[in-house]
Amino acid sequence: MMNELRILMLLLLTTFTGSAGALALKKGMNVLPVFSLKYLLVNVWLYLGSLLYIFSAITNIWLFAYLDYSIAFPMTSLTYVWTVIISYFIFKEQLTLRKFLAIGLIILGVAVISH
Repeated sequence: MMNELRILMLLLLTTFTGSAGALALKKGMNVLPVFSLKYLLVNVWLYLGSLLYIFSAITNIWLFAYLDYSIAFPMTSLTYVWTVIISYFIFKEQLTLRKFLAIGLIILGVAVISH
């Protein structure tokens, strides 16, 4: 059986790689000169994003082995927290009061559902 610290680390890994995968896909689309199959097939960012998404899905499935679905799935909403933070640094998106409030509510929800 996996202890709580390892489950938490797996959850963080799952949510972070899911967020990083989405951000890599966004970066890949931003660097396309035109939307065409030719450019899609040679875009390293799209491959990286896809691999991160697949890795996140695998670790998410693994997480389901140790947590009830009604707990594990809502906890994956932490992906949105990572997305806001990483978007601030990578894409220079603004951190607004509304985003801070949303992050706080997500973290509160995850804390409530996990106990």
